Amino acid sequence: MKKLLTFVTILMISACGLVEVCVVCTELNTGIEEDYCGSPDQVQEWEDDLEETGNQYGQDWSCVGS
Repeated sequence: MKKLLTFVTILMISACGLVEVCVVCTELNTGIEEDYCGSPDQVQEWEDDLEETGNQYGQDWSCVGS
């Protein structure tokens, strides 16, 4: 029983690292699209960086999950 519990715990921890989401972002002035896939945290960081950098160059990014 202890081995089964250990196996299930390892499986659950491993599965958490496999979650991947994708996002498609469109620059509203030019229509250019960029897409990115990764963990939810990675995708959020990428979106934040894209919007922050875009604001410096007068870009207006809109992102939706895919």
